[in-house]
Amino acid sequence: MKNIIFVFLLIFAAFVSGAQAQKDLNNSSPVVVELFTSQGCPACPPADEYLGKLARSKSTIALACHVDYFNVRGDTLAKSFCTDRQTKYIEQIKRKSHFTPQMMVNGHMSAIGYDMQDVAAKMIKGKSEKLSLISIKPQNSGVFNFSIPERDFYEQADILLISYKRPLKITKRGRSSTYYQVIDKIMPLGSWGGSQISRAVYPLLSSTHAGFTIIAQNRRDGKIVAAGNYRMK
Repeated sequence: MKNIIFVFLLIFAAFVSGAQAQKDLNNSSPVVVELFTSQGCPACPPADEYLGKLARSKSTIALACHVDYFNVRGDTLAKSFCTDRQTKYIEQIKRKSHFTPQMMVNGHMSAIGYDMQDVAAKMIKGKSEKLSLISIKPQNSGVFNFSIPERDFYEQADILLISYKRPLKITKRGRSSTYYQVIDKIMPLGSWGGSQISRAVYPLLSSTHAGFTIIAQNRRDGKIVAAGNYRMK
């Protein structure tokens, strides 16, 4: 009987903790989550679905980068630049090999993509890092203006524009899968050293895009220090 009560208390505690975690995620600063995945990865579908749920949060910037080393026939989403980006992260966290699904939080915290508890814990920690918010506003004829506020940052960060697609439903061998926030392009926009800046950018969007993200990422250690997101209607 004591064992049953103990198990019940553990389940209840987990429920309360999960509810608090979700509340924390919805009421703090933005966090950037990157999922490295592939259509050819048998363990990735739960992570792909989880990313779709994360993308619904206004305070979470969720992105899916499809690597090309898992390529299978008919894989239409793989990008070599995704493999290159993951390789930098793998070197940064000192792993000996790549793996999928991998989620990177704020450019420096790694988790297995389907381990939702670990991902949520790292997201809460990521939100406590208080990324600077990059403001993005449309101007005209596809031109946008973005601004990064001044902050105490004494290194150099790379500014990147990352565009992503609307949900893609793909059917293969009679089985349908939906992929969310799939990155199709990463554009370098120069560097940033902590001073306030405002620039115009032309992200080359089409009706197939769901939006784009702009991040400032520390050139030395990969940590994301500023981020903003623009969602298409």
